[in-house]
Amino acid sequence: MSDYKTAIEKLEAKGLSDMAAELKKYYRNAIGCFTKEYRGDVPIGASKMGGFPDLPPNMEYPVMSGYTEKWLQGQNAGKIEKYEESAMQLVAQINLYELAESEADIEKLLPERGILYIFWSGEISPLESDDWTEYTLDNPENKDYFKVIWWDGDMSKLKRTFPPCGYYTKYFEECLPERGVEFDSMDEYDQSAVDEIDDLEETLEMDSYDFSEGCDKLFGFPKGGNAPEVYEDTVNLFQFDYHDGCLWAAYWLMNKADLLNRDFSKVTFDYDLD
Repeated sequence: MSDYKTAIEKLEAKGLSDMAAELKKYYRNAIGCFTKEYRGDVPIGASKMGGFPDLPPNMEYPVMSGYTEKWLQGQNAGKIEKYEESAMQLVAQINLYELAESEADIEKLLPERGILYIFWSGEISPLESDDWTEYTLDNPENKDYFKVIWWDGDMSKLKRTFPPCGYYTKYFEECLPERGVEFDSMDEYDQSAVDEIDDLEETLEMDSYDFSEGCDKLFGFPKGGNAPEVYEDTVNLFQFDYHDGCLWAAYWLMNKADLLNRDFSKVTFDYDLD
């Protein structure tokens, strides 16, 4: 048995049951997505990050519309950029059978069968015109810049699928590196607990920043210098520990009721940008 103790267990071991009970109010289970090594390629249908997705025959590869971008104000006023239709990157492919078998989803928030796909174009905001920028989309029906899909079907029908067009040239030259994934449960706490519970940091010998993890993960609390806040009814569906320039992480968030209803059409996107 592991010698690892959660923060709550450490407090209880010290006889500080009242402080432990207070800390429980700020607890959330998180599921770390850690590298799993394979001999050769990641098997079709297995959990992974990056690479090419394993899709069923009836699922179209997600793409983002090509568009023209025109600056209306500032030093770039009048400048025009054109981007072609682009394939979204596979950020994560979560085999929900594997996740259920790992028992890392302690709260059983996700389905226990099928695959959860998380796709992202690399864009961090909607392609919508404002006072500074005018966007003209080639195909307004494909204006989305990310997509989350839960598919539950015959796993034997999955096929490694290559993108139908190039990736978004504004940010990518090739696909994200592929790596297999396995899961482990992590206990996390809202950093606001440090302000609410006297002497908590000193008692646990922890800094406030250590109450959540900055790794690739499902659930828990978003981690980052400019991470979004989550409320009681908000779920941090996925955190992508992505470092590119001033971008430090990307987050897919959703309402807990929508998650329990298996409605992934209302997922929102946020990011940590310096």
